[in-house]
Amino acid sequence: MEAILLIGALIIAAAWGVYLIPNVTRGRRGTPLSSTEQFDRWTHVMADVQSRSYSLKQASARNVVRRRRRRTLATLVILTVGALGAALVFSSVGWLIAHLALDAAIAWYVGMLMQVKQREAARVANHHFETMPSDGPPVRIVAGQ
Repeated sequence: MEAILLIGALIIAAAWGVYLIPNVTRGRRGTPLSSTEQFDRWTHVMADVQSRSYSLKQASARNVVRRRRRRTLATLVILTVGALGAALVFSSVGWLIAHLALDAAIAWYVGMLMQVKQREAARVANHHFETMPSDGPPVRIVAGQ
């Protein structure tokens, strides 16, 4: 029984590693090359935020989506903990398999949420570069001065 639990733990760790390691190593790709580029990016984003009109209807729709996503994730976590508890109490391989399936569901759901977040970030970044003025770089670097 202990060997099965060890194998299950290794499978769960491997599944989480598949999703988490690429995100950790990919973290530096989006970093700016210089602080001036970062400053320009943030000021442009802030200007874009200030120019948008605030819609209470859109804000409430976003809050509804956030609440639904949190509730779904919390439900999956509670079910996973319950299945693990049942597997330990009843020494059941069936509950252990259910726990592993729920772990896979959580990993899949978190992966989908990360994809949605990356798509939104890419959309904002594309909008940022489309609306940048094309008359030249925002900061000119003069050598020797």
